[in-house]
Amino acid sequence: MLSNFSVRKPYTIVVAVVIIAILGIVSFMNMTTDLLPSMDLPYAVVVTTYPGASPEEVESGVTRPIEQSMASLSNIKNISSMSQEHMSLVILEFSQTVNMDTVFIEMRESLDMIMATMPDDVGSPMMLKLNPDMMPVMVLSVAVEGAEIAEASQFISDNVVHEFESVEGVASVSATGLVDNSIHIIIREDKIEEINNNLAMMMAQMGAQAPEVSLTRDMVSGILKGQNFSMPAGYITEDGIDYLVRAGERINDIDELKELVLMQLPIPGMDPIRLEDVAEVVLTDNSDTMYSKLNGNNAVILSLQKQSEYSTADVASRVRDRMDIVQERNQGLEIVALMDQGVYVDMVVGSISSNLIFGGVLAVLILLLFLRDIRPTIVVGFAIPVSLVTALILMYFSGVTLNIISMGGLALGVGMLVDNSIVVIENIYRMRSEGKGAKEAAVEGAKEVSGAIAASTLTTVSVFAPILFTQGMTRQIFTDMGLTITYSLVASLLIALTLVPMMASTVITKEVRKEEKKLNAVKASYTKVLEFSLKRKWVVIVTVIALFVGSIAGAFSMGTEFFPASDTGQLMVNIRMPEGSTLEETAEVSDEVINIIGQIQYVDNVGASIGGGGPMGMGMGFGGGGNYETVSIYVLVDEDNVNQSSDIVRQINEKTAHINAEISAGDSGADMGAMMGGSGISITVSGRDFQTLEEVAKDIAKIVTSVEGTTEVFDGIDRTEPELRVIVDKEKSIAHGLTVAQVFVQLNELLRDEPATTTISVGNIDYNVMVKDEDSMKGVTGRDIENLMIETPQGAVVPLSEIASVEEGTGYGTIRRENQQRLLNVTAELEDGFNIGLVSREINNKLSDYDTPDGYNVRMGGEQEMINDAFGDLFLMLAMAVAFIYLIMVAQFQSLLSPFIVMFTIPLAFTGGFLALMVTGSPVSIVAFIGLIILTGVVVNNGIVFVDYINILRASGMTKKDAIIQAGNVRLRPIVMTALTTIIALSTMSFGMGTGTEMIQPMAITAIGGLIYATILTLILIPVLYDLMNRKDKLSQKEV
Repeated sequence: MLSNFSVRKPYTIVVAVVIIAILGIVSFMNMTTDLLPSMDLPYAVVVTTYPGASPEEVESGVTRPIEQSMASLSNIKNISSMSQEHMSLVILEFSQTVNMDTVFIEMRESLDMIMATMPDDVGSPMMLKLNPDMMPVMVLSVAVEGAEIAEASQFISDNVVHEFESVEGVASVSATGLVDNSIHIIIREDKIEEINNNLAMMMAQMGAQAPEVSLTRDMVSGILKGQNFSMPAGYITEDGIDYLVRAGERINDIDELKELVLMQLPIPGMDPIRLEDVAEVVLTDNSDTMYSKLNGNNAVILSLQKQSEYSTADVASRVRDRMDIVQERNQGLEIVALMDQGVYVDMVVGSISSNLIFGGVLAVLILLLFLRDIRPTIVVGFAIPVSLVTALILMYFSGVTLNIISMGGLALGVGMLVDNSIVVIENIYRMRSEGKGAKEAAVEGAKEVSGAIAASTLTTVSVFAPILFTQGMTRQIFTDMGLTITYSLVASLLIALTLVPMMASTVITKEVRKEEKKLNAVKASYTKVLEFSLKRKWVVIVTVIALFVGSIAGAFSMGTEFFPASDTGQLMVNIRMPEGSTLEETAEVSDEVINIIGQIQYVDNVGASIGGGGPMGMGMGFGGGGNYETVSIYVLVDEDNVNQSSDIVRQINEKTAHINAEISAGDSGADMGAMMGGSGISITVSGRDFQTLEEVAKDIAKIVTSVEGTTEVFDGIDRTEPELRVIVDKEKSIAHGLTVAQVFVQLNELLRDEPATTTISVGNIDYNVMVKDEDSMKGVTGRDIENLMIETPQGAVVPLSEIASVEEGTGYGTIRRENQQRLLNVTAELEDGFNIGLVSREINNKLSDYDTPDGYNVRMGGEQEMINDAFGDLFLMLAMAVAFIYLIMVAQFQSLLSPFIVMFTIPLAFTGGFLALMVTGSPVSIVAFIGLIILTGVVVNNGIVFVDYINILRASGMTKKDAIIQAGNVRLRPIVMTALTTIIALSTMSFGMGTGTEMIQPMAITAIGGLIYATILTLILIPVLYDLMNRKDKLSQKEV
């Protein structure tokens, strides 16, 4: 019906194609470009601050209550947490089907209920969704030529940060390396005491009725807050004009601050008491504690996050434009993008697009080689661009972005887009050779095979239906690929039944040529091989089975991986200094490493920051905790030599091996494993007692170290922080009416950092004003603590040494928990040339012999856990895809046996795919396995055509053997042609040509290997199985 309409109404089809082209261009121009599909992961994070609290206090006062309240939420699967100084981080994992918006409402209600039970200093919990968008879209390093760090920091804060905050699509800008300015008001106790004595004498002279007056530090703080005040009081209207009434005026000058009147009494001859009379006013900053460099110069690191609804490439492009504008406005300002996901996305999409175009051109050339006629080649080749444009339109309206997965789906399917058109054009050719007219052949040729190509398209598309029944990362990532391949194949089916017959009726008007002698020679050779195989059926079957089993064993013996690594040209070097290192020592090592990296060929720029938390830490809004023992160094590789990234990483690791620090170089985090937090080896040790946990973690670390291929093994025991432990003697303290809690409260008041009293602006610079005692500027020792005076409920004071002892000890920098149990993570990286699957397998074997203490658990996590979860989903997909394919064929053949024979092409695809991985030395990745699953719906098509034609020939009266040989000769050319178009179209991608194509290269390798092997063996194994399973020599029309 469709073919008849298209031949009768050619202009209608032409108009439809033009409309598709216009809609395709508009859709393409409006589609967003990202590295990966949008992922709504079922994770949430609760970040809570607790100023001045130790990790243990954070754990008991904040983390545990939050964990307990979150444990009752609907669909909660896992709760993990980190308790650090001043901060609690609780990560929640929910079931895949949960609505995260509803979850956030539940979370907020639960958090509101427990806030009243938390300490007063605890900040309001902040809730975040955990997803790849939390990664910075760009990391910039900004330097001012010749400026000191304080000057550069102020200039960047005033003139640069807000420029990037205003860029469309930028959600936030986090700065590392900005100097904090403050004003310290240092109270002189001797001055206050002198003034108070004078006041007391004056009051005494005035008589008993004079009120008692004295000056205290708290009074100074209160006056500062009250006098540095400006607020709108309301409005008045006069002559139709509304006037804002503002009360007060803020202090904006240091001299004005110094001259602030603290007290003025109506006593003749007594001058007002001013701030400068009782305190020193000191301007200060923390520049001496900052370290941030760009190519050796002082700099500030800016981390930019995008809004979730904006395209990564678009936002990055706008930021780059703003970088140029800001640098033009400010001479001497240097801005360098140390990490730019936009550039990488553009390179990846560009590479895949080029592969897609080259693949399409090569597929058309293969058609020309077989058809040896430009007319049908043009007709069939036209199906590729029209199908792709139609797919783009459907992608746009279904919300699929242009990313490495969706583009990979288009590239994978480009060779298959001509399959339906080849079948149609071949049939039209056959009918023309039988003497039918051009229009009649076009209509009847398409109509005759419409059912077969619809069924073959349905079998290919059906392999993606099981994605709906998978969960987790597999579904999130590969839904886009399933949709794009489905869209393009359905479009190719419609084009094969409409555009192809219409064009064929117009273009193919001359008599077609007879088959050439070369093709006849190939058919003769194939006939001999087929006859030989039919006489030795079991030899063929046993050989095929042996190759199938051997290929599986061989491929998995090479290991597994989640996603292949790729060169981004953006590297990260992490330095971990020995415990207790000072800022000066760390800066010296960092400068040495920067100097070494800067001398390596193809390195463009180097930026560094002490205490940085890397890209993910910046994306979460916090860094490395402000310690001086860690440095994050960003390395930008020359854009034209991105493929040298791996060699640069190797050189960095080799040339810094002599330095007394733990130094590791790697990709900045654009690969899937790193982005999802599962890269490398990770083993979780959980239990209750920290001492036992440490012992077990150290044992596990030794086991991991003993496995070949592991490096940078870390036992998970955080650097301990030195601490002074005040051990209160309960009997002695209660004798003075004091409890341990009361002693703690007073110690906390005496020792904690003073919060800012107020803020003043001087010369457009904001200063936090803090009131401090003169002695607070000096170091406090353990002896000083012992001499602190504790007030009893009776009003007396006792030295702390009378009721407590002070001991030196160490405490944990970070306390990790999972499902309300403490844990340690033993981690390790892999040496070059080693595979995560093989190394994890060896570690698991050794862990099985380890005697874990009762009540403690050791579990493999990290990338291997992600791989195991994903493969579980993929095996479910495979099983369901096989079932769907068989049922579709049963409906087509109206038989159980014929589909059963065709199903044996599926193991052939897996054999070829696994053999291809072995030949290329590639591990079995999630991407490679997805390629094999897709092949299950493709390779059966050749079997369907073969078996169907055998049945037709037997029904016409031909014997079984003759029908098998005749079907093989007739179907040889279309089977080989359709396979070669797909194989050649994928060839450029299989070589990993272009940046980022490494991520989908395994899919192309398995597809090519599977198609080559399955195509050859289908022409041999299917006839053998058909002959073996069909005992009748002839079939009736009814049996067919």
